[in-house]
Amino acid sequence: MKKQTRILMVIALMICTLGAFAQKPFAGKITFEMSAEGTTDPNIAAQLSEQTVEYTVMGNCSRMEASQGIDVITIANGNNKTYTIVLGIPGYGKYYIQQTEEDIQKKLATKKFDYNYTEETKTISGYNCKKVVVTVTDLETDEEASETLWVTTELGLGDDINFFEYPGLKGYSLRSEATQEINGENVTIVQTATKIVPDKKVKATQFLLPSDAKSFDEAPDDLKQMLGGAGSDEE
Repeated sequence: MKKQTRILMVIALMICTLGAFAQKPFAGKITFEMSAEGTTDPNIAAQLSEQTVEYTVMGNCSRMEASQGIDVITIANGNNKTYTIVLGIPGYGKYYIQQTEEDIQKKLATKKFDYNYTEETKTISGYNCKKVVVTVTDLETDEEASETLWVTTELGLGDDINFFEYPGLKGYSLRSEATQEINGENVTIVQTATKIVPDKKVKATQFLLPSDAKSFDEAPDDLKQMLGGAGSDEE
């Protein structure tokens, strides 16, 4: 009887351990590539095909870095509900613009997000995704805009990973499709995850405000003018 009890305890421990591994959140890098559908203009397709964006994600947080003369880092931290843009400007240093939870909630209060979770599926970069149609209503003008997302729940990211862009969305989008008019054509801009790489080196500190960055309010007047008064009432 004691032997059977020990065996059951070992089995229970193994199940708990396996469950813990299965639920461990993803930490790593996701590379997205851009493309265009529905256009006959080769310039549009060519411009978008050259664009790639890499996100570092973990739990409820994501970080994106880009550089085109000015280094830009965006950090969406779902743990403390802040969205930060850090600008690295040659000759000036680093300055940040941060939206707090109060700022974000104020802006989201003017919008309504409706998510239609369908049963249509697609495999993207090895992960099963479901089609979700997002309808965003501007409560001040009643204007609506729709976007199609392909969302996976297999990465194990946090429930608040989407707090800034798609509040309340379940899962993480590995593909987005948004149609807009460009030069008289209805062009669908597509962003698809083409590479997903786990990275154990990702740390929570990467989603905090860089210690060497100053508030944009402290930036020299000539820099503020050069950037068109960024940070005053940014969207």
